[in-house]
Amino acid sequence: MKIDTTCDFHMHTIFSDGSSSVDDMARSALERGLSQITITDHMPLPFATRYAIAVDQLQKYRRVISDAKQKYSGRLQINMGLEIEFIPELRSWISTFTKMKWDYLIVSIHHLQKGPVLQLVNGNRNEFCDLLKLFDNSPRLLCERYYHSLQEAVSTGLFDIVGHMDVVAKHNARGEYWDESSAWYKKLVYETLDIISEHNMIVEINTGGFSQPAGRQYPDKWILHEALGREIPLVLSSDSHSRKTLAQHFDQIGDR
Repeated sequence: MKIDTTCDFHMHTIFSDGSSSVDDMARSALERGLSQITITDHMPLPFATRYAIAVDQLQKYRRVISDAKQKYSGRLQINMGLEIEFIPELRSWISTFTKMKWDYLIVSIHHLQKGPVLQLVNGNRNEFCDLLKLFDNSPRLLCERYYHSLQEAVSTGLFDIVGHMDVVAKHNARGEYWDESSAWYKKLVYETLDIISEHNMIVEINTGGFSQPAGRQYPDKWILHEALGREIPLVLSSDSHSRKTLAQHFDQIGDR
């Protein structure tokens, strides 16, 4: 696997749920020998969360990144990005932000909706158990909804990078909820990769997963091999929420 380890395509600042400023991230990137970073704070949402940018802060966010681009020009490439949370029921809301000019848009699934209930996919274990209950305690029904939602997001053609592709398995490190080698699960993954390939999208290797219950990058090693077999471009992403964890675990990716 040949991949540029001097680029980090996914990180969060104080504009959403990070603890460092844009300038802090840029200075840390230079200290770590990086050549390129992409600031990708969480898009605004029409409901309260513990992580999204406030709508009235979005223009300031864009302005601060533009200023940083100029300040560090010639030393560090800084891309203006946004992590889009794709919820099919919010497509008109999402389009408000995708119409703006960005260097990169990451698309991720953080919530799934069933009826009037919206539940976190990548939250803590209790939140995951609540999500599973929403799908009749059926891991297969949950995974089908997750991957079909991701497939729908990719099919819009609005985004550049697929974020933490198999994060639905965050709490399944020991196969506690389902067997990830089962035919039905692999079929969902293969279908998703085929659609990603058809739409010429990038898949991130999200190393933030090493610090989470998954204990590995997203997506898993076997999925990376399948992506490579389809000639899907890969980039490294730390999903860092602090200047201290920029480029975290880049030396631990599954097939280095």
